[in-house]
Amino acid sequence: MSDNQLRNLKKVMGFPEVIALAFGQIIGAGVFVITGIGIGLTGKGVILAFIISGVINCAYATVIAQMSAAIPATGAGYRYSTLLLGPRFGFLWELGVICSKVNLALYSLSFAQYLAGLFPSIPIRSAALAMLTFFYLLNLVGLKPAAELQKWLVVVKLSALFVFVAWGISSVDIKGFASIDALVPNGWDNMFQAIAILSFASAGGNIVAELGGEMKNPRRDIPLAVYIGTIGSTLIYVLVAAVAAGVLPISEVADKPLSAVAKAVLPQTAYVYFMIGGAAIALCTTLNSMFQYVTKGMLVACQDGWLPKGFGVVNKRFGTPHYCLTFFYLIGVVTILAGLSLGNVARIGYSFKLFIDIIPVVGCYFLVKKYPVQYRNAPFRLEPGTLNIVVSLAILILGSQAFYTLKGLPTDLLTGTLIAMALAVAYVCIAGHWIDRSRITQIEADEPAASPVVLSDGAVGKIG
Repeated sequence: MSDNQLRNLKKVMGFPEVIALAFGQIIGAGVFVITGIGIGLTGKGVILAFIISGVINCAYATVIAQMSAAIPATGAGYRYSTLLLGPRFGFLWELGVICSKVNLALYSLSFAQYLAGLFPSIPIRSAALAMLTFFYLLNLVGLKPAAELQKWLVVVKLSALFVFVAWGISSVDIKGFASIDALVPNGWDNMFQAIAILSFASAGGNIVAELGGEMKNPRRDIPLAVYIGTIGSTLIYVLVAAVAAGVLPISEVADKPLSAVAKAVLPQTAYVYFMIGGAAIALCTTLNSMFQYVTKGMLVACQDGWLPKGFGVVNKRFGTPHYCLTFFYLIGVVTILAGLSLGNVARIGYSFKLFIDIIPVVGCYFLVKKYPVQYRNAPFRLEPGTLNIVVSLAILILGSQAFYTLKGLPTDLLTGTLIAMALAVAYVCIAGHWIDRSRITQIEADEPAASPVVLSDGAVGKIG
């Protein structure tokens, strides 16, 4: 596929849409599903786990913000891995993304479970499939209607969380959070596991970088959205977690969704609004934003020759990669029908995501050397020494989070996940030897006269 397919993507996203995408992705399954898991691991210490996870996520967010400010690009994770480390690393990153998108089923099933709390007769799998199909079709006909809907869904969702916090905060036993024994009741190993799992609750802001080619001002908007989304969502989570862990006995809320607390502290009308306007819509916005960004790396991989070029065709009428969207939709359908537990689906998906996120972060070591002009002109810029320290810290954090995420998997699923990771690495190594180099010359120039890479904002670069 030629660069013309990328040019078919429409620049329809202004700053409000970018912020809505960030909050829509972050405030979803994390606060409504994973909060209960965090309480089960560390009790009232869930608020400390949220704070720490938010702080450490800022290290990764800083790396993404720096690269996006310098060279904003469609399919940012894939593109940065390729440009800074080489095409094999780029495609390895994309294979990890594909495997991690079993989490499409996580958000769909979580939505169905919350909906069943209001309407017990609703079949869980059917409702999950219906929700997955709705947002697939919405994004199939264009990014703009999906992004416009996202703004309003985020407003409703945040108002529902405000109701939950405002109504419940007066019932919180503040003294119960006042000692280290209360905050770390089950030891630091459990706290580290909680931090690793809860880190996904505030880590989604970086996905806005994937849509650099569809933004009006990506150099400015991506760094702002990443930081505002990460920090703002963490603060919201701490307040929600304080109510979730501070009103009822821990035994009644551990490993349970927020609906258990909401039913105890909210009057019926407010409870219904929270369940529909908060829980259900939060999961919808996460699912919607995932469909908005998930195809971008695959689209560029098709352009670069790792996947069939025809698979990455962008529909000229709607400006959407319909084959790629359909592929990820089918991943969600198969996972829903497979019957895995939500916890195991989350751990498998998140572990793949953590490992592959290390790849573009390592690439950031070479940003200053390979793209000095774009780096100097970036509106957000760290000094090289500071940037290297942040990159090293981000790598350490991502590796630790991956370890503690995998630690909770049953042996058979852990073995299967590790085998899948090894096979992905092996495939990329083997395929790299026989893939015709001419199929990837759009991103790797063997000769000085070869065509340069044109990024989403018109910046030009090539692999050094």
